[in-house]
Amino acid sequence: MKTKIFTLIVVITAILFTGCHSNEDIPNEDIPNKITPDANEITQINVYPSDYTAFSGETVDLKVEAVMSNGEIKSITEDAVISNTNDNFATVNNSSLVISNKALTGDSFNITVKYENFLEKIKIDIKNSLERNINAEGVITNSSSYDAVMNKERNLPSDYIPEDLVTLSVPTCLKNPEVNQLRIEASEALSKLFEGAKKDELKLIARSGYRSYNTQTSLYNGIVNKYGQDYADKYSAKPGQSEHQTGLAIDITADSVSLQLEDTFGDTEEGKWVKENAHKYGFIIRYPEGKESITGYEYEPWHLRYLGETLATKVYESGLTLEEYFKNN
Repeated sequence: MKTKIFTLIVVITAILFTGCHSNEDIPNEDIPNKITPDANEITQINVYPSDYTAFSGETVDLKVEAVMSNGEIKSITEDAVISNTNDNFATVNNSSLVISNKALTGDSFNITVKYENFLEKIKIDIKNSLERNINAEGVITNSSSYDAVMNKERNLPSDYIPEDLVTLSVPTCLKNPEVNQLRIEASEALSKLFEGAKKDELKLIARSGYRSYNTQTSLYNGIVNKYGQDYADKYSAKPGQSEHQTGLAIDITADSVSLQLEDTFGDTEEGKWVKENAHKYGFIIRYPEGKESITGYEYEPWHLRYLGETLATKVYESGLTLEEYFKNN
């Protein structure tokens, strides 16, 4: 009996010692609570599109991705923080960038995209192409834009009336209250232009600003009846083709030309000053000399078109008409 008990003890002891191992002999996956460190970290973030050319009124959907250290691509669009450096040009709506209708060709701005410790900057350039902003009937679709282009091939809607017309704060020579108006930004710029001329001891006078579609119809028909169709088409726009309907165009004059609209205005001290300085205030001479075949109109040194200082300066420095500038940029 004692022999059997002893033998059993020896067997049990052997089994116990045979089953014992150090942790070093057991695979990692068999050790409870043993966690292998995760080396898969973000190495960079990418934003799409990058360095993008947009047009006014466009909504740009942004996509943000994280590149992991193992090569995996992870979408982080919803978690990234997107901010804009210029609210005048665009606003951020979740992961979309909504370009303002006030953004003009030649404008540019940056947006920043941040995720954790990563930061990316994207440049947005604005270009409003002529082809994009016209429908099949030849009517432009961006009537209220400061860089809208209308001419004999590009018509304004007959019912377009600017919503922000104000009475001019500069000297005028016509009693008709309608033509003594411009859109507010153009009106404020015109006041600064007149003040700039005044500092150089020159006096400018506004003759005709905003004209409605109906007013332009009466004016054009009157010129046709008096001087004939060919003459009218050289010096007057058909209804729907006049920049005056936008509230962004103004005819100016001076005592030196008896308050009239004469070619000789360009040779006066006032005319020369306007030619050299109008762009500094956001205006260009819309129908320059020698460009009649492009603009469709004879030289009009008195006709100013508001574009905003940035675009007006670029057009002025290019030496191009507005049509040429848009085709070449």
